[in-house]
Amino acid sequence: MEETKMYEFLKQLFGKQAEGEAPKTMTYAELVAAIEANKTLKLADLSTGEYVSKHKYDDQTTELAGVRKQLDDANAQIKAFDGLDVEGIKKQVSDWKTKYDTDTKALNDQLNKQARDYAENLFLSGYKFTSKAARNGVADEFRKKGFKLEDGVFVGAKEFMDGLMKDADYSGAFATEKKQEQQPNPVESTQPFMPRFSAPSDAGSKPGANPFNFALNHVREPKQN
Repeated sequence: MEETKMYEFLKQLFGKQAEGEAPKTMTYAELVAAIEANKTLKLADLSTGEYVSKHKYDDQTTELAGVRKQLDDANAQIKAFDGLDVEGIKKQVSDWKTKYDTDTKALNDQLNKQARDYAENLFLSGYKFTSKAARNGVADEFRKKGFKLEDGVFVGAKEFMDGLMKDADYSGAFATEKKQEQQPNPVESTQPFMPRFSAPSDAGSKPGANPFNFALNHVREPKQN
């Protein structure tokens, strides 16, 4: 410490005053000569900022050491890139980014198409067509409109289909359900069914004749044991 050095220097310069001894005196010229003769001391004019306190000096020393460490690390990193094709690496990074963006867009387009196809099939399944060709023709006209799909529903699609069913050029593509004519139910008679018999042509011509033209055989009696 500069303060300690100066104190020790002055202590040695003036010596220890003995009891009853007069203080040692020294002229300015003698003091300057003694200081210049001591190579460990350095005088500074505080008004010029030449003097730096130890605390400030230590801070600057620490900061300088940190800067040197950063510089050493930077130089080591630069040496690590020796022999590498930096421009080639940049191009590879750019190519991979382009590929990623392209693949991501293609995937999103595919997912959007699948969602539209599913919603379209679900929507058209609510209509009946006269044939597969008729359905394909209506589907083509439907896709040309490019309806906006919101929450699985095509905005304005129903109104379009209603108009298409009324269009003379497309109305034949839609199957219409024909109502079956109901046959009148026969009136059920409330009278009980009674069989009718017709007598033969000669029935009743003979006295005592059976009008039904059939005879009953006698029941055979069981044998006596």
